[in-house]
This record gives sequence, structure tokens and C-alpha cells, in this order.
Amino acid sequence: MKSQMALGFVMLLMAGCETLESDTQRIPWEQQHAYLKKVQDPRIYGLSIYDSPSGPRIRGDARLHPERAVGLEMLAEEPLRPLVDLDGNHGEQWPVLLDFTSGATWLEFELANELGARPVGEGKATLVNLTGDDVPAALSIVSSLRLGQMFVEYPLVYTRMATGSLGAMNRDVSEGPVRAVIGWDILKKFDQVRFLYPVQQVLLTSMKEEYAPNPERLLVTLSLVKDADLCAVRGRMNGREGNILIDPAGDFEVAADGAVSSLLLGEGIELLNPATAPSPGGVRIGARVLKNYLVTVCPKVGVIHFETLAEPEVE
Repeated sequence: MKSQMALGFVMLLMAGCETLESDTQRIPWEQQHAYLKKVQDPRIYGLSIYDSPSGPRIRGDARLHPERAVGLEMLAEEPLRPLVDLDGNHGEQWPVLLDFTSGATWLEFELANELGARPVGEGKATLVNLTGDDVPAALSIVSSLRLGQMFVEYPLVYTRMATGSLGAMNRDVSEGPVRAVIGWDILKKFDQVRFLYPVQQVLLTSMKEEYAPNPERLLVTLSLVKDADLCAVRGRMNGREGNILIDPAGDFEVAADGAVSSLLLGEGIELLNPATAPSPGGVRIGARVLKNYLVTVCPKVGVIHFETLAEPEVE
């Protein structure tokens, strides 16, 4: 069974983890087998299975408690990136990364067990591998993920059959260790995700209220690329139009396969000769640029707003 995520695209974007890192320990086969034999049909959790041209898919997962708003401290500094605390039911906290360029959500094995994860599938567990990573991960479900007072019920996740480092998914975050990556599959369920860099917070809302940017601060409003399964907009790099990934978890200004002389988002943001890093996939704008703006992602409406951080000067 395939999940509702476009897994092939996820594999492409997360390529680069070729070997196990020194702080990663593969789960023994006996322990893997014990986990995988607990496979359950997703329909018992109220999820439904339907046919698509690419095979069976699951829908109805990752349900948010409505009318909630929570501000989460960004723990990764220099540059500020959305490493935040995931809360347990008994006071536990685990650092997790909000990655808008990961199509799926991934859990380290011990955290998956702490959260009561169970593999799901029609009769048998579904195993996948990221490109270049020989550690398999099992499509699974947990009863809830809690971010402050924001609850995400019955999200589908991938449980990686190893403890310790998540490899390339850590995105070189030194604060941690990163125990999970929450991807676009869950983040797109929120009404708003706001990056409040001056107060070092990311704000998540399920308020069902459309965000109204300050017209005196607004630089540009862009449409999100439909069906990209990632946070992407259309832009122009070196004069050529294409998809640009919005990557707050990336420690760079711009990431691309070659030199970037110019990058334009609408008519409001132009980057000339930005510092360019190697890309893990696609053209990306990272935290070292995004920190200069108030960035509001509105997945339900399908737009992203960029506003200035300071009040405009009065002449």
C-alpha cells in the first residue's frame, strides 16, 4: 500500500544519506519483526482507503483540534530554524524539526514506540527506503502528536528502523538530537504557519480565519504550487521560471545545483548573487534569507505572504 504522500518525490528530495552515521544504531531484525507483525488495517482508525492511478491511498489522517493557536520556540539558532518541542503526556519533550520540504513525517524508532506507533497496511506492513539510505521505514500511525496545546490526531508517519540520528533528515541541526521530522503532509493541514523571527517563534493555527497581511508591510503574496506535496512557489532563477522551495529548515541563503546570479519571487523579493549552497533537491530559499521577513504560510488558502519585519519609515 502506498500512503497519500508522493513518496517518489520525497525520496528525490531527501537523497544524500548514503551511510549510517556514527550515532545511528540499526534495530536488530528480531525487534523489527516484533514491530512489523503488529500491523493493523488503517480503517480501524477511521481512515479510508481509495484507489488512484498510482495505486491504493489512505485519507482522513492528521486531524487537527479546531480553534487552536500555539506559539512554539524555535530551538535551532544561527540561523533560527523550526526545531521545536514535541510534548508527551507525562511532561516529556522531544526536539522535532518542521520541514516544509519533506513530503512525509518520520520518527526515530524509540520515539515511535514512546508514542505508541503501530504499522498499518492491508495484511502486511509497508516498508520504504529513502534514496541512498539502506535503513527501511514502516508506514505507521500514532494516536496523536502534541505541539504545545495543538493536537494532531491519527497522523500517518514513517517509523525508521534505527535509533539515534535520522541521517540527512537532521538537516545539520546541531541542537538536538532531532527525534522526528514533521513534514508537509501534516503542516499543510494548518490554516496558518507563521514565522515570527523577531520573537524566535513559529505560530501554528487551526482557527479557520484567513490571514490579512498588513498592507504597509506586505512585499508579495504568492500562490503555493498545487499538488507539489511540498511548500513550493513559482519564481525565476537566473531569468528562468520554475518551482522554488520554501525551506525554513535549510541552513543557507539559496540552495541550487549551480551558481545563482538572481532569484525573483513575484515583484516583491529579488536576491542578487546570493550565497549558494549545494541542494538536496530543487532550488530552495533557506533560513538565512527567510529570517529577514515575516513569513506566513496559509496552506488551506494556498498562499504565502512575505512582509517586512519593521514598520515602514514615515517620510
